[in-house]
Amino acid sequence: MKKAILTSVILLLASAPAFVLATAPIPAIAPNAHLYHSDAGLVCSDCHVPSGAALKKKNITDLCLSCHAEGHNTSATADLPDVENSGWTAPVVMTATGVRPSGMAMPAGDFYWSNQDSGLGHNPAYAKGATVADSNAMQADPVLGNRPPGGTISDGEWTCHSCHGSHSRFDAENSAWRQLRRRVNGKNITGNVSAFGVESTSGNVTQDPDYEPIKSNSRGDMQGGNYVSMRKDGNPLEGADLFRAEGDGNKNVYRGGFSSFCSACHGNFHGGNNETGSIDNGISRVGGAWVKHPSNMRLGDSAKYGATAYTAAVSNMQRTNPNPAGYDWKYPLVKADYDFTVKSVEASASATTVSGDDRIMCLTCHKAHATQFRNMTRWDVKAHSFIASGESDFAGEPSNGDNPAYGCGKCHQMGGTVAFVKAF
Repeated sequence: MKKAILTSVILLLASAPAFVLATAPIPAIAPNAHLYHSDAGLVCSDCHVPSGAALKKKNITDLCLSCHAEGHNTSATADLPDVENSGWTAPVVMTATGVRPSGMAMPAGDFYWSNQDSGLGHNPAYAKGATVADSNAMQADPVLGNRPPGGTISDGEWTCHSCHGSHSRFDAENSAWRQLRRRVNGKNITGNVSAFGVESTSGNVTQDPDYEPIKSNSRGDMQGGNYVSMRKDGNPLEGADLFRAEGDGNKNVYRGGFSSFCSACHGNFHGGNNETGSIDNGISRVGGAWVKHPSNMRLGDSAKYGATAYTAAVSNMQRTNPNPAGYDWKYPLVKADYDFTVKSVEASASATTVSGDDRIMCLTCHKAHATQFRNMTRWDVKAHSFIASGESDFAGEPSNGDNPAYGCGKCHQMGGTVAFVKAF
């Protein structure tokens, strides 16, 4: 979000837990990175009561959706009192109808769907310590409540704040990628990742060895006196531009421990006998069994799982090849730390953009917030495993031929001898 710097009144956080009005203009002490939640772009009174540190909404999810829900996502329409109309527009995470607004990307999905049916996504509706859901904007899951499948929540809070920090500063609580928190559900899942070129400070966080840190960066380097719109190591930012339509030329590029992040709450779906290729949360299984789909798995190790078709050529009735030869943004992978062949702002279908070190993760098959499909999968798992010529896929793109590379068929050969067979 973009917010103009206030030139006549600037709110300072005093030593006491209250906001104090300055009577004269004060120069910004940090460069304006045009990031609403941090530095000189920050206007504390939009979210906080000026006479104290209290929030303007009781539930943090309601506070977030006061700006990030369609219809309230500008400074003129925000569902918060006394917000100055200064021209900012917020990324949308919840639409009004389930239709993505034109010119916006929603790579994490749409909370609209989980409000229609709790089985379609996350339902963050519980303030910290609340025994019953207290969100006015988000419907609670009537079956699970605030209990994640495959795990538990340590402090009862189940809000947007459970995964995201309120501010985008890089400190002991927040990492760089989409303001994701380092400490989730009582677990230090992301420590100092500055060695990977991601802006970070260690604070008092010690990385839990059972979890892998997220190494992507959607924020630029803010250490020192200048804001640079790139990773600290000079590589380009890896988050999609949320104010452009999502596609191969505008996508998230994932790096590091996104499956570890999910396992902080859904731990029993992860780990065990090395079937994921990493420790994750240290759970072991008897006889090599695994619960749910393996994650954090290298494509180079995929033969034993039957996931050998991600980059395979496709043979179909039209003699076209609807399956991209390389990295497919519709089924994202975790890129290896050393490999920057995939960029968020460039098409990545070249065969050179996928390697054996790329990994399948939770977000290869699921979106983070919600989708129109059960369990927030990216596609309808009950649909046919191919798309007929001329039909549109789950991303709204028309197929250029009967396309077997759809859903599970993206990685797994479906069988057959003539049509709808991948040519290996």
